[in-house]
Formats: sequence, structure tokens, C-alpha cells
Amino acid sequence: MAEVAIRVQGVSKRYEVFENQRSRMLHAFWPRYRDGMQEVWALRDVDFEVARGESVGVIGRNGGGKSTLLQILTGVLSPTAGEVEVNGRVSALLELGSGFNPEYSGRDNVVLNGLLLGLSREEILARFGEIADFAEIGEAMERPVKTYSSGMLMRLAFAVQVLTDPDILIVDEALSVGDFFFQQKCFARLRAMRDRGLTLIFVSHDMGTVRELCARAVYLREGTVRFDGRATAAIARYLEERPGGDGATGRPEAQPPEGEALDARELGGILRDAAWSRPDDSAAAGPRLIAVAFYDGEGNASMSYRLGQTMRMKVAYRPGEGAPTHVAVVLRNRFDQLVTSLGSSPLGLSPPRHRGGEAVVFEMSLRLLIEAGGYSVTVSLSHLTAPNRGECVDASPALGPIHVAWDYERQDAPFLGMVGLPVEGSFKVAEGAVEERA
Repeated sequence: MAEVAIRVQGVSKRYEVFENQRSRMLHAFWPRYRDGMQEVWALRDVDFEVARGESVGVIGRNGGGKSTLLQILTGVLSPTAGEVEVNGRVSALLELGSGFNPEYSGRDNVVLNGLLLGLSREEILARFGEIADFAEIGEAMERPVKTYSSGMLMRLAFAVQVLTDPDILIVDEALSVGDFFFQQKCFARLRAMRDRGLTLIFVSHDMGTVRELCARAVYLREGTVRFDGRATAAIARYLEERPGGDGATGRPEAQPPEGEALDARELGGILRDAAWSRPDDSAAAGPRLIAVAFYDGEGNASMSYRLGQTMRMKVAYRPGEGAPTHVAVVLRNRFDQLVTSLGSSPLGLSPPRHRGGEAVVFEMSLRLLIEAGGYSVTVSLSHLTAPNRGECVDASPALGPIHVAWDYERQDAPFLGMVGLPVEGSFKVAEGAVEERA
């Protein structure tokens, strides 16, 4: 049995919220006085274990209890009930710049944080050069950190935490700031540390990053654990439970339906790799999406690509009776601008007709000639009503983000701008010279 790095047993956290200062003061003097006081539970009976060397994502919407849980794990907060056991030296990136004295220089804060993490002054000074090189903030290292931008704070905080060789690293959304290339550098470092046996607890709203870094995820909703298992299944559950809704049926992972062998194998692979899925119901009336999966050129499930690489999509669904059921795919950028809308109709494909509830798989390959960044994908089923128009009959939530990466500072890009268009060009020189084509 693997050694336990973190054990959380029955952890709950309650806050007492007062309508006014008078109620707060009276309650402080007479604890039985509760007028104007409301109890708010940020966590309720949370249980899970993390084995040494395991990478676990913690996901959930705002107010789900993620940050409260991490603060309890790091000792910043005490639980109202329950126990937490942490075995090993912990480094944590919680709120940006937490643990830094704003009046101290970057150098002094490196030493201070190293001492707080249990290193000796000699060990800190021996690693200082590596920390400074990784942070890449130059002469700012000698200035008070109150003069730093949020990106500079993140650079220094991350460098200190990861280069002091922790046994357990806890990261809470801190990498959402800073420039694109430093974020890439941070994630590369996290992968290398994970591969060397680091225990990682990673909180993020970026489902693509959670899926890439973590094999397992804990989904928190309204302070309780709604799912604990494979990261892909946890993400599917998270995406399916929309805010304010009743959520999914509670089945941890969709299973391929019984039926013809070929259909079961095809659906089983898509469900296994799905970025989003829902419990299949062959008896449901009307068209119904089942699952959406993304793959790279080698056939591996992925949501991260290089600019110009081909992304393959597989959409499993059940068509309805009557009009043909087309599949549409919409790609939007981080500003929620429509980048492109594609699918079976623009490709001139004729969808299979309804045949006794059999499942259908739509496959599409898309070369990602779009600028580096994050994108969301929405898949819908529709019946055509006019050219370029259709009646939507079912749709997925926004999936992703799909990451498209490129090092613009060090590599020539195939194009600059939002999209790369099909283009041809040539040079023509004086008569008799050799014509060169691009």
C-alpha cells in the first residue's frame, strides 16, 4: 500500500457571519447570544487521501470550498471539525504574494521564505542563484516587493516554492497571472517535479491543465465532495453539473452501452477519453449528445496542441427521428469572440438517419491555424432550417480550454494574427532567371 502524504477525515469548516458589529460584540461576550448571526459552512464532511507521489486536482465552481480546503491543508485555517494529517515538507502557492513582506527586497523575501520552509540559511544561499535565474526578474530582486507587478510576484513566489525541493506542493490558481512563456516554464517544471515523485495538489478552473497535470481529481460542490476519481471523469461531472442545476445522476463514469460489438468498442473508447460526457439513454426521445473527445495526431487524448497541429474530434450521439441530425462545432477565444463554426453541414456531409436508437460517431479533423492561446469548444446537434441556419436540439456546455502553444519570441510563426489563411505566393524576376515559388 502506498504511503499516505495527505489524509483528510471528516473535515468541516464553519464561519459565523454577523449582520452588524453589535451582534458580533454581544456574541463575543455572551456566546449564547445568536441574534443577527448566521452560520455558513464552507466545507462539510470532506474525506479523501493522497498517496505520496500522486498528483491530484481539486476542481469546482467559485464558492465550492476549494481555497478553504487548501488553507486547512497548509495550516492557515483550522477546521471546525475533522482531522488533517500531512506527512512531509509542504510548499504552497495560495494567494499571490502571501508570505512576502512588502517592505523587504526580493532577496530578503527569498531568505525569509526559505527559513519558513525549514531550510538553513546556508541551503538557501546555495540555491539563491538558481531561484534568481528561474524568476528572471533581474535587478528587481534588490527592490522591495511592494514595487513588483503581479507577474513579478508570481515569478518570485513560484521560484521560491518549487526550488526548495518540497515533498508536497499545493498550488491554488497562482499561475493564472504572468506572461504566457513563463507559465509554460512553470508547467514544465511542475511536470518534471511530478515525474520525480512530488506530491501535487493543484487547484484550477482550467480543466485542460488539470487533465494534463493530474491523473485524479476531487470535485467539490457547495463544500462537499461530489466526485473523487479519474481526472477525466471528474471534469466530465463538473462540466455536466451546471450552476444552480440538480446535476448529474451520480454515476461516476459513463459505461459503453450494450449492443453490437463494434458500436460498443467505438463508444467505449470515446467515453474513456471524453472531455465531456453524460449518462447514455438509448430510450430518450429526440437527438441526444453522449460524449465529446479530443485527440492529437497520434491518437492520444489531448487538449493541448502546437500551433499548426491537427486536432481530431469525436462526437458520439444518438440521432432523432425525422430530419437529419447535423453536428456543429463552435470555437471561441478567451474574449468569447466567435473564431469559427464548423461541422457536418459546411463539410457537405449527409448524417445517418435514425435507426432504432443506434449511436452515431461524427469525426472531424481541424488544423489549428489560429494564434496561440486558450479556446473553448461547444458542440451542438441541429436540424437545418435554411442555408447557414439550423434549429439547435441539444448542445454541450463550453468545453476546454483547448490550448494552442507557440514560442513567438524564439520561433518563426507560420503567420501572425488571429488566423492563418490558405495562401500562395511567388517571386518573378527578369526574363531568363529562375522563378522561385513559396
